[in-house]
Amino acid sequence: MPPVAAAAARVDPAFVGHYYLSGIMETGSELLLREDGSFEWYMSYGALDQFANGTWRRESDRIVLAARQPDRNKPLFAYLDTQPWSAEAEQSRLDAEHDAIEDAVRSACPFLADNVSVTAPVPTIDDRTADREPDPEELRGKAEAALSSARAARSRMEEAARRIMAGNGIDEAAVGEAHRVTAAWYEASDAARSAAAAAGLTPPDLPDPVLPPACTIPERQTVDPGAPESWKPGLAAQVIDPKSGDGARGVKIVLRSGDGKAVEGTTAGNGIALLADFGNDGRLTATLGAPYAPGREGEVDIPPVRYGTIRFSIDTEQLMAPPFERLTLRIDGAALLPEEFGRGRYAR
Repeated sequence: MPPVAAAAARVDPAFVGHYYLSGIMETGSELLLREDGSFEWYMSYGALDQFANGTWRRESDRIVLAARQPDRNKPLFAYLDTQPWSAEAEQSRLDAEHDAIEDAVRSACPFLADNVSVTAPVPTIDDRTADREPDPEELRGKAEAALSSARAARSRMEEAARRIMAGNGIDEAAVGEAHRVTAAWYEASDAARSAAAAAGLTPPDLPDPVLPPACTIPERQTVDPGAPESWKPGLAAQVIDPKSGDGARGVKIVLRSGDGKAVEGTTAGNGIALLADFGNDGRLTATLGAPYAPGREGEVDIPPVRYGTIRFSIDTEQLMAPPFERLTLRIDGAALLPEEFGRGRYAR
């Protein structure tokens, strides 16, 4: 007899229904007991979400949940299909191109903020004025002086950037100078804004320094889904969880052709990995693996393809063991008390 049918034989119809947990702070949980002897369970505690499903039955004055355990004998990865180049794949291509350009610019230009360690100014207290009301005129004077210092720091950064980036190379001394003038600009601009706020003035007009083109990161492009003629079709792979439709990040994919050629890529947050065109016209083999599934690498045969998105599935249930194998709920009238929790009650 199948597990669900066996459980259904011992189901008490009086307890079929949708239950909600109460009595445990900052915890939400739901339990669905079905007539066929199956259940769905969910719990949320802080940032942790847990799920389980399986079979339930009544044993004397208890309701017993038996969670279904993942079948790790099945392949973790499987081939789904190959789809034409899509707007999602094109956006991944645009993002990859932008990221490569940004990495190159940041590597070549030492004047960008992310390359520099900046120390936020620490407000100081003048003991001679701590016991008296601040003089508005004095505060305005400090704000004007801080603004003048910030503008001077911006000019020094712009001059250093023009000189260094126009040179024949960036040595250690140039990098050190770039970091000093860049940090000085950010600290001076922060100080000017803080001084203006203390004086009750509007924020000062302090545009960012104008850097040479070699230090300019282009804006990220967004795909136009209505203009597929502008796309640049390529080859990509995508790994998704078919049940949720979510992409799987961090899956390494190695695509091999019959003549020994190979390309590889690792999936990003949308589950897509861009692959180089390696001129294949024959049958392909893909090897997939992920660091969070050691020893579960899989090899999958796929039909020939030159352009498009090769889609694979990942059975995520194999990677997430249920939070319990057996959960016992004591019957209290129409409510169910989870014995393993120590407190709380499920009620419809």
